[in-house]
Amino acid sequence: MAVTGNVAEVFRSWQGEGRLLGQRMVFVRLAGCRVDCRYCDTAWAFEVPDSVAVPEGKGERRPNPLDIATVIELVEAADPGGSAPVSLTGGEPLEQIEFVVALCDALAPREVMLETAGLDGEALARAAARVRWVACDIKLPSSTGQADVLDRHDRAFATGALASVETFFKIVVDGDVEPSEWERAADLAAATRPGATVYLQPVTPLGGSPALPRERLDALADRLLSRGLAVRVVPQVHKLLGVR
Repeated sequence: MAVTGNVAEVFRSWQGEGRLLGQRMVFVRLAGCRVDCRYCDTAWAFEVPDSVAVPEGKGERRPNPLDIATVIELVEAADPGGSAPVSLTGGEPLEQIEFVVALCDALAPREVMLETAGLDGEALARAAARVRWVACDIKLPSSTGQADVLDRHDRAFATGALASVETFFKIVVDGDVEPSEWERAADLAAATRPGATVYLQPVTPLGGSPALPRERLDALADRLLSRGLAVRVVPQVHKLLGVR
């Protein structure tokens, strides 16, 4: 039986976050997410759309769920004749792990970056083995409303899923961040990948998330640096460019 998945959109743009900032990429946004960060700027993708637009397809659409061949068709339509890396983003890709595994295999030899919260260790290990980069977004209880979210990160990272793949962390912070959760997030990143780069992203205020004052941003960065982590403070650059 063919593996299918629910897709929100496929498009080509410039990477606006993390290590590949400024890189031309094809984005495959999968639909569905149970994390529900209040600052999410793609909350519309929590629900599965009836169909997905064909890039440059003059109104053509493909009905959900999509099979692997159809997603490859959309990627090639977004980047005709090209070899741009692919970002698997969401939503939360790990919620459709069988589809992600099959899609990564089919996308070869294109390089793939997985953008994920990384809250499921088994799924994370399977996906990480098939991608070039993992952009792991450490979530905070204050912005998700989920008191156990850092415990879930801890269990997932403890599996060693990120040990052998090029990994960087992103942490979105707003004005409600608590010192105790920040210390825990810093400890998790340092224990999982010593010396890793953490992209500290001041929130783009959405969904009631208050902006983070500058003096607090400096203090948070210092906490990460004290753990031997590399720190880059980078906002959502695609917002500044006015692109997706």
